[in-house]
Amino acid sequence: MSKYQYNREQLRFVEVQKGIKSIIKRLAVALVASFLLAIVYYFIFSTFFNTPEELDLIREQQLMSQEYDKLSGGMRALNTVLDELEERDGEIYRTVFQSAPPKLGVHSPISRYDALLSLNNFELVFETHSLYQKLDYKADRISRLLEAIAALLSSEVVGNIPDKIPLQDIDIHRVGATIGNRIHPYYKTIRMHTGIDLVAALGADVLAPANGIVVDVTRSDRGSGNSLTIEHDSGFTTVYAHLNDNSILVRKGQKVSKGSIIARVGNSGLSVAPHLHYEVHKGEEVMNPMHFFYAQLQPHEYRQLMIAGYNSGQSLD
Repeated sequence: MSKYQYNREQLRFVEVQKGIKSIIKRLAVALVASFLLAIVYYFIFSTFFNTPEELDLIREQQLMSQEYDKLSGGMRALNTVLDELEERDGEIYRTVFQSAPPKLGVHSPISRYDALLSLNNFELVFETHSLYQKLDYKADRISRLLEAIAALLSSEVVGNIPDKIPLQDIDIHRVGATIGNRIHPYYKTIRMHTGIDLVAALGADVLAPANGIVVDVTRSDRGSGNSLTIEHDSGFTTVYAHLNDNSILVRKGQKVSKGSIIARVGNSGLSVAPHLHYEVHKGEEVMNPMHFFYAQLQPHEYRQLMIAGYNSGQSLD
């Protein structure tokens, strides 16, 4: 289409001829506009529409996400099973050994597996061999310890340790004062109490806590009242005071076996109520008898016994 321009000199419209520069300028503008329009179209399509390759990648990512969720659920289930097994193992340990299981400081098994999966074949073999050697060493060490324990349990030394409660039935809620400074029931002064007061019914059987030999028998209406002392081959000595009148069933020099009846509970001497005053000595050292009762009591019973013994400010003798 031709372009016309009004000529004032000729007073008419004349046709304007297009130059090269004008044509090039128009072509450049058209190219730039086309390029910008192409960019706009690409942005719109790339934002709101996906290519077949992108659709495949999206579907693959969704499948991987689903598999990851399944694996995560399985991992959580395995962790739950491991926690339950650990709890059951702890309960079995408590039932068998009557104590809390030890803390071994084992790392998380899941992190352990992650570390193994990151190793190559040579490193995996080396790691497995090293772990086997450590386990073999620990197993050998545990075997030696168990053999030593078995040998100790089969020896006569164990039978000579006063680890049995000297009463047939003991009420842990009726335990009197243990060793330490206590108020004397008669003199009302602070005195060192060298044993534990085990409250029991008048005439209750008193048992030997270990094998030994009677080294002293005393009958008196004062102080410790009727009492006796047993010497054990393990180096321990046990003392029993405030026994019942004429109910000491052993004599000086007599051998006694663990669990045998040696006397009966009384209220002789300076005693305010029927009970057994029981002492444990190791040479010249006064031991706390409660520490020897742990083998016969549940852990919670032992704690209650300790609380009752230490909270008693006044002794019974």
